[in-house]
Amino acid sequence: MAKINIDFSKFKAVLGALRPFAAMLWPLVIVLAAALVFTTAILMGKSFRQKVKRESIPLGNQVKTMMENPVPEARIVVERQYQDAYQQDASLIEKLAIQSTQRELISYDIFPQPKDTSALLFSDFSKKWRQKIEERIARINGKDCPGEEELNNLLQKSSNVTSARWNLMALSSEHERLTEEFFAARAKSASVYVNPAAIAGYAFWRDYAFQNVDKGVKDCWDWQIAYWIEEDVLATVGAMNAGSSSVFTSPVKRIMGIGFVAPDKLLPQTRGGFGAQAEADVIQERPKPVIVPQDQITESCTTRISNEDVNVVHFSVIVVLDTRAILPFMKELCSVKPHVWKGYNGDENERQFQHNQITILESTVRPVQADSSDHYKYRYGPDAVAEVRLICEYIFYKKGYQPVNPEMVVKEPKPDE
Repeated sequence: MAKINIDFSKFKAVLGALRPFAAMLWPLVIVLAAALVFTTAILMGKSFRQKVKRESIPLGNQVKTMMENPVPEARIVVERQYQDAYQQDASLIEKLAIQSTQRELISYDIFPQPKDTSALLFSDFSKKWRQKIEERIARINGKDCPGEEELNNLLQKSSNVTSARWNLMALSSEHERLTEEFFAARAKSASVYVNPAAIAGYAFWRDYAFQNVDKGVKDCWDWQIAYWIEEDVLATVGAMNAGSSSVFTSPVKRIMGIGFVAPDKLLPQTRGGFGAQAEADVIQERPKPVIVPQDQITESCTTRISNEDVNVVHFSVIVVLDTRAILPFMKELCSVKPHVWKGYNGDENERQFQHNQITILESTVRPVQADSSDHYKYRYGPDAVAEVRLICEYIFYKKGYQPVNPEMVVKEPKPDE
Protein backbone atom coordinates (compact mmCIF):
# COMPACT_ATOMS: atom_id res chain seq x y z
CA MET A 1 0.00 0.00 0.00
CA ALA A 2 1.36 3.47 -0.98
CA LYS A 3 2.29 5.74 1.91
CA ILE A 4 0.52 9.11 2.05
CA ASN A 5 2.53 12.08 3.29
CA ILE A 6 0.62 15.08 4.65
CA ASP A 7 2.37 18.44 4.82
CA PHE A 8 1.07 20.25 7.92
CA SER A 9 3.34 23.23 7.43
CA LYS A 10 0.78 25.02 5.22
CA PHE A 11 -1.96 24.69 7.89
CA LYS A 12 0.34 26.10 10.47
CA ALA A 13 1.04 29.06 8.22
CA VAL A 14 -2.71 29.78 7.76
CA LEU A 15 -3.41 29.53 11.48
CA GLY A 16 -0.49 31.81 12.16
CA ALA A 17 -1.88 34.43 9.78
CA LEU A 18 -5.36 34.33 11.49
CA ARG A 19 -4.01 34.56 15.01
CA PRO A 20 -4.13 38.42 15.12
CA PHE A 21 -7.87 38.28 14.26
CA ALA A 22 -8.86 35.61 16.84
CA ALA A 23 -10.55 38.13 19.06
CA MET A 24 -12.90 39.10 16.21
CA LEU A 25 -13.80 35.49 15.18
CA TRP A 26 -15.60 34.46 18.40
CA PRO A 27 -18.22 37.23 18.26
CA LEU A 28 -18.88 36.29 14.63
CA VAL A 29 -19.47 32.63 15.56
CA ILE A 30 -21.83 33.67 18.35
CA VAL A 31 -23.82 35.91 15.95
CA LEU A 32 -24.17 33.09 13.41
CA ALA A 33 -25.32 30.64 16.09
CA ALA A 34 -27.91 33.11 17.40
CA ALA A 35 -29.21 33.69 13.89
CA LEU A 36 -29.60 29.93 13.40
CA VAL A 37 -31.49 29.53 16.69
CA PHE A 38 -33.74 32.50 15.89
CA THR A 39 -34.57 31.17 12.44
CA THR A 40 -35.39 27.70 13.87
CA ALA A 41 -37.60 29.24 16.54
CA ILE A 42 -39.52 31.21 13.92
CA LEU A 43 -40.08 28.09 11.80
CA MET A 44 -41.10 25.99 14.79
CA GLY A 45 -43.36 28.69 16.07
CA LYS A 46 -45.19 28.81 12.75
CA SER A 47 -45.69 25.06 12.79
CA PHE A 48 -46.85 25.20 16.40
CA ARG A 49 -49.36 27.94 15.62
CA GLN A 50 -50.76 25.90 12.73
CA LYS A 51 -51.10 22.85 14.95
CA VAL A 52 -52.85 24.88 17.63
CA LYS A 53 -55.18 26.35 15.04
CA ARG A 54 -55.88 22.91 13.55
CA GLU A 55 -56.34 20.88 16.74
CA SER A 56 -56.48 22.82 19.97
CA ILE A 57 -58.84 25.64 19.00
CA PRO A 58 -61.58 23.33 17.62
CA LEU A 59 -61.23 21.14 20.70
CA GLY A 60 -61.49 24.14 22.93
CA ASN A 61 -64.59 25.33 21.09
CA GLN A 62 -66.11 21.86 21.50
CA VAL A 63 -65.40 21.88 25.24
CA LYS A 64 -66.86 25.39 25.51
CA THR A 65 -70.01 24.27 23.68
CA MET A 66 -70.36 21.24 25.96
CA MET A 67 -69.96 23.46 29.03
CA GLU A 68 -72.62 25.85 27.76
CA ASN A 69 -74.95 22.93 26.86
CA PRO A 70 -74.38 20.13 29.40
CA VAL A 71 -75.66 16.61 28.63
CA PRO A 72 -78.89 15.89 30.48
CA GLU A 73 -78.57 13.47 33.38
CA ALA A 74 -81.20 11.20 31.86
CA ARG A 75 -79.16 10.86 28.70
CA ILE A 76 -76.09 9.95 30.72
CA VAL A 77 -78.03 7.18 32.45
CA VAL A 78 -79.28 5.83 29.11
CA GLU A 79 -75.78 5.92 27.65
CA ARG A 80 -74.36 4.13 30.70
CA GLN A 81 -77.02 1.43 30.33
CA TYR A 82 -76.21 1.09 26.66
CA GLN A 83 -72.50 0.70 27.36
CA ASP A 84 -73.19 -1.86 30.08
CA ALA A 85 -75.37 -3.87 27.72
CA TYR A 86 -72.74 -3.62 25.01
CA GLN A 87 -70.14 -5.07 27.37
CA GLN A 88 -72.43 -8.00 28.10
CA ASP A 89 -73.02 -8.83 24.41
CA ALA A 90 -69.94 -11.00 24.00
CA SER A 91 -70.72 -13.24 26.96
CA LEU A 92 -74.41 -13.38 26.02
CA ILE A 93 -73.65 -14.42 22.44
CA GLU A 94 -71.35 -17.17 23.66
CA LYS A 95 -74.00 -18.36 26.11
CA LEU A 96 -76.66 -18.52 23.38
CA ALA A 97 -74.25 -20.33 21.06
CA ILE A 98 -73.60 -22.98 23.71
CA GLN A 99 -77.33 -23.34 24.43
CA SER A 100 -78.04 -23.84 20.73
CA THR A 101 -76.03 -27.07 20.81
CA GLN A 102 -77.27 -28.29 24.17
CA ARG A 103 -79.84 -30.66 22.70
CA GLU A 104 -81.69 -33.72 23.95
CA LEU A 105 -79.96 -37.05 23.41
CA ILE A 106 -81.68 -40.09 21.97
CA SER A 107 -80.01 -42.14 24.72
CA TYR A 108 -78.33 -40.99 27.93
CA ASP A 109 -76.71 -44.39 28.45
CA ILE A 110 -74.02 -44.23 25.74
CA PHE A 111 -72.31 -40.82 25.74
CA PRO A 112 -69.54 -40.06 26.46
CA GLN A 113 -68.94 -43.68 27.54
CA PRO A 114 -71.51 -46.50 27.49
CA LYS A 115 -72.76 -47.59 30.88
CA ASP A 116 -72.16 -51.20 29.89
CA THR A 117 -70.79 -53.13 26.92
CA SER A 118 -73.92 -55.10 26.10
CA ALA A 119 -75.07 -55.22 22.49
CA LEU A 120 -78.60 -54.59 23.81
CA LEU A 121 -77.57 -51.01 24.64
CA PHE A 122 -76.95 -50.29 20.97
CA SER A 123 -79.98 -52.23 19.77
CA ASP A 124 -82.05 -50.05 22.08
CA PHE A 125 -80.49 -46.93 20.54
CA SER A 126 -81.40 -48.31 17.10
CA LYS A 127 -85.07 -48.68 18.05
CA LYS A 128 -85.20 -45.27 19.74
CA TRP A 129 -83.60 -43.54 16.74
CA ARG A 130 -86.19 -44.96 14.32
CA GLN A 131 -89.00 -44.24 16.77
CA LYS A 132 -87.92 -40.62 16.98
CA ILE A 133 -88.08 -40.27 13.20
CA GLU A 134 -91.45 -42.04 13.03
CA GLU A 135 -92.84 -39.79 15.77
CA ARG A 136 -91.62 -36.71 13.91
CA ILE A 137 -93.28 -37.92 10.72
CA ALA A 138 -96.54 -38.69 12.55
CA ARG A 139 -96.44 -35.22 14.12
CA ILE A 140 -96.49 -33.61 10.67
CA ASN A 141 -99.11 -36.13 9.41
CA GLY A 142 -96.72 -37.60 6.88
CA LYS A 143 -97.57 -40.67 4.82
CA ASP A 144 -96.09 -42.36 1.79
CA CYS A 145 -97.76 -42.90 -1.56
CA PRO A 146 -99.55 -46.24 -2.10
CA GLY A 147 -97.20 -49.20 -2.38
CA GLU A 148 -97.29 -52.07 -4.82
CA GLU A 149 -99.09 -54.42 -2.47
CA GLU A 150 -101.79 -51.87 -1.71
CA LEU A 151 -102.41 -51.25 -5.39
CA ASN A 152 -102.55 -54.94 -6.20
CA ASN A 153 -105.09 -55.52 -3.45
CA LEU A 154 -107.20 -52.68 -4.81
CA LEU A 155 -107.11 -53.84 -8.41
CA GLN A 156 -107.75 -57.46 -7.55
CA LYS A 157 -111.15 -56.41 -6.27
CA SER A 158 -112.15 -56.02 -9.92
CA SER A 159 -113.37 -59.24 -11.57
CA ASN A 160 -111.31 -58.52 -14.67
CA VAL A 161 -108.00 -58.43 -12.82
CA THR A 162 -105.86 -61.59 -12.78
CA SER A 163 -102.29 -60.35 -12.84
CA ALA A 164 -100.43 -59.42 -9.68
CA ARG A 165 -98.43 -56.63 -11.41
CA TRP A 166 -99.92 -53.82 -13.47
CA ASN A 167 -98.98 -51.32 -16.12
CA LEU A 168 -101.00 -48.10 -15.79
CA MET A 169 -101.18 -47.65 -19.56
CA ALA A 170 -102.88 -51.05 -19.94
CA LEU A 171 -105.51 -50.63 -17.30
CA SER A 172 -109.13 -50.38 -18.29
CA SER A 173 -110.97 -47.15 -17.65
CA GLU A 174 -112.49 -48.70 -14.56
CA HIS A 175 -109.12 -49.59 -13.20
CA GLU A 176 -107.85 -46.11 -13.96
CA ARG A 177 -110.76 -44.62 -12.07
CA LEU A 178 -110.19 -46.85 -9.05
CA THR A 179 -106.48 -46.15 -9.08
CA GLU A 180 -106.94 -42.41 -9.39
CA GLU A 181 -109.45 -42.37 -6.53
CA PHE A 182 -107.05 -44.38 -4.40
CA PHE A 183 -104.16 -41.98 -5.11
CA ALA A 184 -106.36 -38.97 -4.37
CA ALA A 185 -107.63 -40.49 -1.13
CA ARG A 186 -104.07 -40.98 0.08
CA ALA A 187 -103.22 -37.35 -0.73
CA LYS A 188 -106.30 -36.15 1.16
CA SER A 189 -105.41 -38.21 4.24
CA ALA A 190 -101.84 -36.89 4.58
CA SER A 191 -100.41 -33.40 5.03
CA VAL A 192 -97.17 -34.34 3.28
CA TYR A 193 -95.74 -37.34 1.47
CA VAL A 194 -92.73 -38.85 3.21
CA ASN A 195 -91.28 -42.31 3.69
CA PRO A 196 -88.95 -42.88 6.66
CA ALA A 197 -86.48 -44.62 4.36
CA ALA A 198 -86.04 -41.30 2.53
CA ILE A 199 -84.31 -39.96 5.65
CA ALA A 200 -80.64 -40.92 5.99
CA GLY A 201 -80.03 -43.18 8.97
CA TYR A 202 -83.41 -44.88 9.07
CA ALA A 203 -82.33 -47.82 6.91
CA PHE A 204 -78.95 -47.91 8.69
CA TRP A 205 -80.57 -48.55 12.06
CA ARG A 206 -83.25 -50.81 10.60
CA ASP A 207 -80.53 -53.14 9.35
CA TYR A 208 -78.07 -52.48 12.19
CA ALA A 209 -75.80 -55.30 13.40
CA PHE A 210 -73.61 -54.73 16.47
CA GLN A 211 -69.87 -55.37 15.98
CA ASN A 212 -67.97 -53.88 18.90
CA VAL A 213 -68.33 -51.14 21.50
CA ASP A 214 -66.01 -48.57 19.91
CA LYS A 215 -67.71 -48.80 16.54
CA GLY A 216 -71.10 -48.80 18.22
CA VAL A 217 -70.37 -45.58 20.11
CA LYS A 218 -69.08 -43.92 16.93
CA ASP A 219 -72.17 -45.02 14.98
CA CYS A 220 -74.50 -43.70 17.67
CA TRP A 221 -72.75 -40.33 17.90
CA ASP A 222 -72.67 -39.76 14.13
CA TRP A 223 -76.37 -40.51 13.76
CA GLN A 224 -77.19 -38.45 16.87
CA ILE A 225 -75.69 -35.49 15.00
CA ALA A 226 -77.72 -36.49 11.94
CA TYR A 227 -80.94 -36.64 13.93
CA TRP A 228 -80.50 -33.11 15.28
CA ILE A 229 -80.24 -31.86 11.70
CA GLU A 230 -83.07 -33.98 10.31
CA GLU A 231 -85.50 -33.05 13.07
CA ASP A 232 -85.02 -29.39 12.11
CA VAL A 233 -86.00 -30.17 8.51
CA LEU A 234 -89.08 -32.09 9.65
CA ALA A 235 -89.98 -29.27 12.06
CA THR A 236 -89.71 -26.81 9.17
CA VAL A 237 -92.19 -28.87 7.13
CA GLY A 238 -94.54 -29.00 10.10
CA ALA A 239 -94.41 -25.23 10.54
CA MET A 240 -95.03 -24.62 6.84
CA ASN A 241 -97.99 -27.03 6.71
CA ALA A 242 -99.57 -25.94 10.00
CA GLY A 243 -103.36 -26.11 9.71
CA SER A 244 -103.38 -28.29 6.59
CA SER A 245 -104.63 -31.89 6.70
CA SER A 246 -104.27 -32.64 2.99
CA VAL A 247 -101.40 -32.63 0.51
CA PHE A 248 -103.66 -30.67 -1.81
CA THR A 249 -103.70 -27.65 0.54
CA SER A 250 -100.19 -28.01 2.04
CA PRO A 251 -97.37 -25.71 0.85
CA VAL A 252 -94.87 -28.57 1.29
CA LYS A 253 -96.18 -31.51 -0.73
CA ARG A 254 -93.45 -34.09 -0.33
CA ILE A 255 -90.10 -34.82 1.29
CA MET A 256 -88.11 -36.73 -1.29
CA GLY A 257 -84.90 -37.05 0.70
CA ILE A 258 -82.75 -35.75 3.56
CA GLY A 259 -79.11 -36.83 3.67
CA PHE A 260 -75.43 -36.01 3.71
CA VAL A 261 -74.48 -36.36 0.04
CA ALA A 262 -75.12 -34.16 -2.98
CA PRO A 263 -78.79 -34.01 -4.05
CA ASP A 264 -78.10 -35.88 -7.28
CA LYS A 265 -76.77 -38.78 -5.19
CA LEU A 266 -79.44 -38.53 -2.53
CA LEU A 267 -82.21 -40.32 -4.41
CA PRO A 268 -82.00 -43.99 -5.39
CA GLN A 269 -80.48 -44.45 -8.83
CA THR A 270 -83.03 -47.06 -9.96
CA ARG A 271 -86.71 -46.17 -9.65
CA GLY A 272 -89.97 -47.03 -11.30
CA GLY A 273 -92.80 -49.50 -10.86
CA PHE A 274 -95.24 -49.70 -8.01
CA GLY A 275 -93.60 -49.43 -4.64
CA ALA A 276 -90.05 -49.01 -5.96
CA GLN A 277 -89.75 -45.43 -4.72
CA ALA A 278 -91.71 -46.12 -1.54
CA GLU A 279 -89.38 -48.93 -0.51
CA ALA A 280 -86.09 -47.45 -1.73
CA ASP A 281 -83.57 -46.01 0.71
CA VAL A 282 -81.47 -42.90 0.40
CA ILE A 283 -77.70 -43.38 0.48
CA GLN A 284 -76.70 -44.05 4.09
CA GLU A 285 -73.77 -41.65 4.15
CA ARG A 286 -73.37 -40.31 7.67
CA PRO A 287 -72.61 -36.66 8.52
CA LYS A 288 -68.98 -35.68 8.79
CA PRO A 289 -67.26 -32.45 9.79
CA VAL A 290 -66.07 -30.14 7.04
CA ILE A 291 -62.35 -29.86 7.77
CA VAL A 292 -60.92 -29.48 4.25
CA PRO A 293 -62.59 -28.36 0.99
CA GLN A 294 -62.89 -31.98 -0.13
CA ASP A 295 -65.36 -32.57 2.72
CA GLN A 296 -67.84 -30.06 1.31
CA ILE A 297 -70.90 -31.09 -0.68
CA THR A 298 -70.63 -27.77 -2.49
CA GLU A 299 -68.31 -24.79 -2.33
CA SER A 300 -69.33 -22.81 0.70
CA CYS A 301 -70.05 -19.09 0.38
CA THR A 302 -69.48 -18.77 4.13
CA THR A 303 -65.99 -20.38 3.93
CA ARG A 304 -66.67 -21.95 7.34
CA ILE A 305 -64.76 -25.06 8.34
CA SER A 306 -64.64 -27.07 11.54
CA ASN A 307 -62.16 -25.84 14.14
CA GLU A 308 -61.64 -25.84 17.91
CA ASP A 309 -64.88 -23.90 18.43
CA VAL A 310 -67.38 -25.21 15.87
CA ASN A 311 -68.29 -28.34 13.98
CA VAL A 312 -69.50 -27.62 10.43
CA VAL A 313 -71.65 -30.21 8.63
CA HIS A 314 -73.15 -30.10 5.11
CA PHE A 315 -76.47 -31.77 4.26
CA SER A 316 -78.99 -31.91 1.41
CA VAL A 317 -82.77 -31.68 1.23
CA ILE A 318 -85.11 -32.43 -1.68
CA VAL A 319 -88.75 -31.38 -1.37
CA VAL A 320 -91.73 -30.77 -3.63
CA LEU A 321 -93.29 -27.38 -2.92
CA ASP A 322 -96.09 -25.17 -4.07
CA THR A 323 -94.15 -22.65 -6.17
CA ARG A 324 -95.44 -19.84 -3.95
CA ALA A 325 -93.86 -21.51 -0.94
CA ILE A 326 -90.28 -21.79 -2.22
CA LEU A 327 -88.88 -18.66 -0.58
CA PRO A 328 -91.01 -18.99 2.59
CA PHE A 329 -89.74 -22.56 3.01
CA MET A 330 -86.10 -21.42 2.76
CA LYS A 331 -86.76 -18.66 5.28
CA GLU A 332 -88.46 -21.06 7.69
CA LEU A 333 -85.66 -23.60 7.35
CA CYS A 334 -83.13 -20.98 8.49
CA SER A 335 -85.32 -19.54 11.24
CA VAL A 336 -84.97 -19.83 15.02
CA LYS A 337 -86.34 -23.08 16.44
CA PRO A 338 -87.09 -24.01 20.07
CA HIS A 339 -85.77 -27.09 21.85
CA VAL A 340 -85.91 -28.59 25.32
CA TRP A 341 -82.84 -29.13 27.50
CA LYS A 342 -82.78 -31.45 30.52
CA GLY A 343 -79.07 -31.51 31.23
CA TYR A 344 -76.32 -33.80 29.98
CA ASN A 345 -77.79 -36.73 31.92
CA GLY A 346 -81.39 -35.97 31.07
CA ASP A 347 -82.38 -35.66 34.75
CA GLU A 348 -82.49 -31.89 35.25
CA ASN A 349 -85.50 -29.58 35.25
CA GLU A 350 -86.66 -28.89 31.72
CA ARG A 351 -85.50 -25.63 30.18
CA GLN A 352 -86.53 -24.00 26.92
CA PHE A 353 -83.64 -23.02 24.63
CA GLN A 354 -83.44 -21.87 21.02
CA HIS A 355 -81.19 -22.67 18.10
CA ASN A 356 -80.60 -21.24 14.63
CA GLN A 357 -77.80 -23.12 12.92
CA ILE A 358 -78.76 -23.60 9.24
CA THR A 359 -77.43 -21.63 6.26
CA ILE A 360 -78.49 -22.43 2.70
CA LEU A 361 -75.44 -22.67 0.43
CA GLU A 362 -77.05 -23.69 -2.86
CA SER A 363 -80.57 -24.04 -4.24
CA THR A 364 -81.94 -25.59 -7.42
CA VAL A 365 -85.54 -25.48 -8.62
CA ARG A 366 -86.77 -28.04 -11.15
CA PRO A 367 -90.17 -28.56 -12.77
CA VAL A 368 -92.17 -31.61 -11.72
CA GLN A 369 -93.07 -34.07 -14.46
CA ALA A 370 -96.23 -35.70 -13.14
CA ASP A 371 -95.91 -38.82 -15.29
CA SER A 372 -92.24 -39.49 -14.47
CA SER A 373 -91.16 -42.46 -12.34
CA ASP A 374 -90.42 -40.04 -9.48
CA HIS A 375 -93.90 -38.56 -9.31
CA TYR A 376 -96.59 -40.59 -11.13
CA LYS A 377 -97.99 -42.13 -7.92
CA TYR A 378 -98.22 -38.78 -6.14
CA ARG A 379 -101.07 -36.25 -6.35
CA TYR A 380 -100.01 -32.71 -5.49
CA GLY A 381 -103.22 -30.81 -6.20
CA PRO A 382 -104.17 -28.19 -8.81
CA ASP A 383 -101.53 -25.57 -7.94
CA ALA A 384 -98.14 -25.33 -9.68
CA VAL A 385 -95.41 -27.25 -7.89
CA ALA A 386 -91.65 -27.54 -8.20
CA GLU A 387 -88.90 -29.85 -6.99
CA VAL A 388 -86.51 -27.85 -4.82
CA ARG A 389 -83.02 -29.15 -4.02
CA LEU A 390 -81.04 -27.46 -1.27
CA ILE A 391 -77.50 -27.88 0.01
CA CYS A 392 -77.16 -26.47 3.51
CA GLU A 393 -74.63 -25.88 6.25
CA TYR A 394 -75.23 -26.71 9.91
CA ILE A 395 -73.12 -25.25 12.75
CA PHE A 396 -72.58 -26.96 16.10
CA TYR A 397 -70.77 -25.11 18.90
CA LYS A 398 -68.53 -27.73 20.48
CA LYS A 399 -68.77 -26.33 24.00
CA GLY A 400 -72.46 -27.20 23.93
CA TYR A 401 -71.95 -30.94 23.67
CA GLN A 402 -68.35 -31.24 24.89
CA PRO A 403 -69.28 -33.08 28.13
CA VAL A 404 -71.00 -35.89 26.18
CA ASN A 405 -68.77 -35.99 23.10
CA PRO A 406 -67.15 -39.47 23.01
CA GLU A 407 -63.38 -39.46 23.50
CA MET A 408 -62.84 -41.49 20.34
CA VAL A 409 -64.60 -38.79 18.33
CA VAL A 410 -62.62 -35.96 19.94
CA LYS A 411 -59.32 -37.71 19.20
CA GLU A 412 -60.34 -38.91 15.74
CA PRO A 413 -57.43 -38.38 13.29
CA LYS A 414 -57.78 -35.42 10.94
CA PRO A 415 -57.25 -35.82 7.17
CA ASP A 416 -53.77 -34.21 7.33
CA GLU A 417 -52.56 -36.28 10.28
